[in-house]
Amino acid sequence: SLQTTFSGNFLALFGSGTVPRRFTLREALECFLDFRFTTIRNKCVFQLDKVENRAHIVEGLLIALEYADEVIEIVRNAPDMGAARAALMDEENSKFCLSSTQADAVLKLQLGQLTRLNGNKLTDEKNTLSESQANLQNLLTNDAAVR
Repeated sequence: SLQTTFSGNFLALFGSGTVPRRFTLREALECFLDFRFTTIRNKCVFQLDKVENRAHIVEGLLIALEYADEVIEIVRNAPDMGAARAALMDEENSKFCLSSTQADAVLKLQLGQLTRLNGNKLTDEKNTLSESQANLQNLLTNDAAVR
């Protein structure tokens, strides 16, 4: 026999989750696919936020690497961390003008790390993050890419 028949009882909570309803196999699969579509979109939003935050920090580290001598001088001459942070975030300083998260990332580095930072490694990470950001944006804007 090439065909087998069996019965199934697809009873589930649908919509607002308050009313039980019987599903056909097709409806159950479509409901599952809609759920997965929504889940993938939510995951992409979360990952995109993380990637954008890391790219912002890497951008600040590249700026600090470019002006390493000035950054070291600012940190050494500052009376405390708050003053150094304010000096790095100073909008009048056209070289830096870092955001608070970028300034915190620069200040968390040890003085020796700032001079040893590998510019190529940071540039590669920035390129990787921008590619990842483009892929996640594509998943968020293009329904066919998710399916």
